[in-house]
Formats: sequence, structure tokens, C-alpha cells
Amino acid sequence: MAPINDSVMRHQAWLGQLLNDDRNAPDSTCDLILESNKTQFKVHKSVLMLVSNYFRRMFTIEMKEKYETVVKMQKIPHQRLANIIVFIYSGMIEITEENMFDVLDDAEYTEIKVLKAKCSTFLLNVISADNCLKLRAYAQRYNLDDLLSKTNQSIMKNFEAVVQHEDFKQLDFDDVSSIITQRNKIQNHEEAIFTGIVRWVHHNPLQREDFFVNLFSQLDVSLMSVSFLPNILKENMVKNNLVCLNLFAEASLKMNQCLDNNEPSEVVVIGGDTTEQDCVIYDVNSQQKRQFPKLIVGVCGASSVIVDRKVYVIGGGETYDSENPIKTCEMLDINKPTKWIGLPNLLEARMFCGSGILQDYIYVAGGLGEDNENLSSCEKFDIHSHSWTKIRDMQYKRSEHGTVVYKNSLYCIGGQGYDFDLTNTCECYNMPSDEWKEIAPLNQARDGLAAVVLNRNIYAIGGYNKTSVSTVEKYLIEENRWEKISSLQNARYYHSARVVGNKIYVFGGEDGKRPLNSVEVYDPASNVWAIAFETEHQILAASSVNLFGILIEFSNLIIDYVLNFKTSTIMWVK
Repeated sequence: MAPINDSVMRHQAWLGQLLNDDRNAPDSTCDLILESNKTQFKVHKSVLMLVSNYFRRMFTIEMKEKYETVVKMQKIPHQRLANIIVFIYSGMIEITEENMFDVLDDAEYTEIKVLKAKCSTFLLNVISADNCLKLRAYAQRYNLDDLLSKTNQSIMKNFEAVVQHEDFKQLDFDDVSSIITQRNKIQNHEEAIFTGIVRWVHHNPLQREDFFVNLFSQLDVSLMSVSFLPNILKENMVKNNLVCLNLFAEASLKMNQCLDNNEPSEVVVIGGDTTEQDCVIYDVNSQQKRQFPKLIVGVCGASSVIVDRKVYVIGGGETYDSENPIKTCEMLDINKPTKWIGLPNLLEARMFCGSGILQDYIYVAGGLGEDNENLSSCEKFDIHSHSWTKIRDMQYKRSEHGTVVYKNSLYCIGGQGYDFDLTNTCECYNMPSDEWKEIAPLNQARDGLAAVVLNRNIYAIGGYNKTSVSTVEKYLIEENRWEKISSLQNARYYHSARVVGNKIYVFGGEDGKRPLNSVEVYDPASNVWAIAFETEHQILAASSVNLFGILIEFSNLIIDYVLNFKTSTIMWVK
């Protein structure tokens, strides 16, 4: 074909204009009328046949329209038909975000390839997180390969927003599965995908619940953050299905393996005597430290927890022997650790209280109150609404006690009781029933102790009983009994303890004569305590949290859950 020069193009435009003008001329040569909604348009059959395969077939095969002078276009509204006719004669059409799907539908129906291509070009330029799912559906319906490719790219880029969009809930199973399969794991959107899958199923549970296991099995749970894992186990479709539980347990164990290999060894130590505003991260492997921003209010004898990568510091006092407890609470976002943020005060001021995370609440129990009296009162903090609510009191008043969380229960161990007498009583709070129950007492009463959970056992470490205590007891939860294990190298109280890499690390404290800066480590395999290292400064009446490596007990919880589920669902057949 010879190249088209400007003269030829001008001639073609002139000819097209003549034909278009002829449609409205009194002596028009048009040989056909298209009608929609009783509105008629004069056209030339030959022009329609050259541009549209739909009209070419209509007038070249034996269809009744071939012999009619008026053809009714019932599937295209009259205004849209007018726009199509103008395009056929002039190549001009206005495509906007408001009419783009209508124009594409009409281009497909009339089989006008050049208009379909024009629509595709427009759509490629308006793809966004809000419309990429809808555009992807059109791309699939009308075989627009370039559009399909670019919408898939947009979905990958905006995955977290896309799975929360209303359009995601309207997808069928094949589309949801396809989107999950095509995701880029390097970008790690697994948490957003899980949330999206749950929302998708809940939109029509009767028809979609059976698809959940298939979709869940396509996720890589081991790529999710540790703090997100409890959200998965809360979902009934996971915890009531053995396949999902097994997948979840395998992933959490894999995460533990990765954490062990990468030495997840950092502990955050917060506040304390002479270090009231300090927040120091200690790496127990490298024995190096680094600083987080200083607290807004310096504290001793505070309680701390970490959830969703946020550290919460609750209550405390100005010094470790203060008689003026405080109500303040602060939070530091580990993802953006620039400054501490003040939160609503406790309902009651309390020092040397216990705290723990159960689902989306921080539970706080006991402590020394404003009237210099030990408390039995408890309260919980909603991490979403940032509000405190009173819950059922403990059976005993206590402060300076050990506190741990295991499964759905908060355990409070020993401490000071009525009239500041030492107590060996222990009790646990069951969150679903909102009830406290007494459990087996310690062999030795103690306050100022530290407590941790390791390998599904609770450890009560050190403390004070007329003098500093080096003894350690282990609570066998399933047997409801305490047994003694090896003692600390140094007797200590007002210390802090954390589990790192399947070992217990104890930080600082006081031995009755002086504050300590030594860190001891316990290996349960050998039942031996040893001095791990010494810190630059003393650590006394400080609180602490794990920065990483908090999966071990959670994995054990999952394993227990799976085993219990298997046991409860065994069916005997004859």
C-alpha cells in the first residue's frame, strides 16, 4: 500500500464529511434507517459494513434485516447509538470515565475494532486502585490483553487497598483464586489477602464457606508478622478446621525456625530506678545495646506489653520505693519509633501491677494503689478504641506479683497480699468467662518476682522473702502443681525476665545489698543458670518486652489446639 500523504488524508476527511452531511440532506442518498427508542438515524449501509463486522454480517447473510429499510437497535439506547454513528462517519467520540464502559459495550456489540482499541487506550490511562478490579473484568470479557496485563500490575501494586474494596467481595471464586495465585510474594501482602478472603467469604457465607480452605491453603502464613497471627486463630473458619489448623501450625513452626536462625535476640528494657525515662534495647546474643526515645514520664515498677509492633507502658511510680503510684500510660510504635504517645490514664493509679495481652485487650491486675494499699481490682484497655473498662476483681489483693498469659488466661503469681504480707497464692483469669479461679500455690511465698512462660510451663523466678531469693519454681499447667528447679546464680528481686530462643533471660534486680547489672540465662535442656553478660548500668524495677522472637509459646499454643481439635473430632466406627 502506498504511503498516505496529507493530500490524501484531506480528501478522505472531505469525503467522510460529505457522507455525514448527506445523512441530514433533503435529497439524502442514505438507504437505511437505524432506530432506537423511536429515534431514527439515516445511514448508508455500505459505510456501516466497512466499519462494523456486525453490520457486514447483517447485510451479507440471509437475515431479515438484509431486506428491511428500518433496523431496530433495541440493545443500544438512542443517545449512545447517535454517538456510535458519529464515530463511524467522523472517527470522533468523547470517552469519559462516566461513559467508558458503555462505549466499550457498544463497540463490542457492533464489532467496531477501531473503537474498541480506542476504548482500551483510554482505559489504560485511567487505571487506579479503585477501579482496577472492574477494569480487569472488562479486559477478560472483551479479550483486551494489554488492559488485563496492566490491571493485574495495578492489583499487585495496590493489593492492600484492592482486597478491601467492595468490588473484591463481588468476585467469583475463580477470580479471587487467580488474583491470589498471581500475587508477588516478595511484596508480602499475605495479611491483606487473608483479611480480604475472610471479607469475601462473609459476604455470602452459605455459598462461599466451602471455598475458604482452598483459598487459605494458597497463603504463606510464614510471611506474616508475628503480631498478626492471633487474628488468624480468632477466625472460626481457621480454628474449626483441621486442615487450616495444620497449615497454620506448620507455618508458625517455620517462623520459629527462621527466627532462631536469624537470632531474634532483642529485649526492650523500660524505665527503672535511676533510669526512669530510658528505653534500651539489649541484644542478648551480641550483648550490644541501642536506645529508643525516652519516655514522656519516667517510671519505676511499671508494667509493659507489646502488641501489633507497639510497646505499651502502664502505671508505675517515680521511684521503686515510691508510695505515689501513677495512672499514666504511653505507647511507642516500633515501626516509627520517633516518640512516645500519651494514652488515656488507668481508671486507678497502680504500681507493680501485672499485665498481659488477651486478644485485642491489655489486661491489668492488682498493684499498689493510691492509698498505699494493695489492690485486687483489674481493668482492661481496648487497643482500638483506646478506652479502659473495669473487669472482675481478683480473689486476692496483690502487688509485686508475677504475671503471664497462657492460652486464654491471665495468671497472677505470688506477690504481696493483705497488709503487705507475702503470699504464695496464685490465680488465673479466664477471659471468655470473666472469672478468676485459684490454682496451686507456690512452694515458697515471694514478692518482687519475675514470671515467664516457656514450653507450656510457667516459671516463677527469684523474688523476696525476708531476704532476696534465688529459688525458681516451675508450674506444670496440665498437672496444676509447682516444682522446684535449679536456683539462680544470684538471688534477686525487682528484676525482669524474658524468653529468647527457648531460653530464659533475667535482667538486673537487687540482691538485698545493691542493684545488679548482671544478666542470667537459663537453659531448660540442662536445667542450668549461668551469667550471660553484664549491662553498663544497673537494671532495677524496670519492665521489659520481647522485640522479636515471641512465637515459641504461640506455636506451642497452636500445637495444643491442633492436638485438642484432633482428639475432640475422633469418631469411632465399628
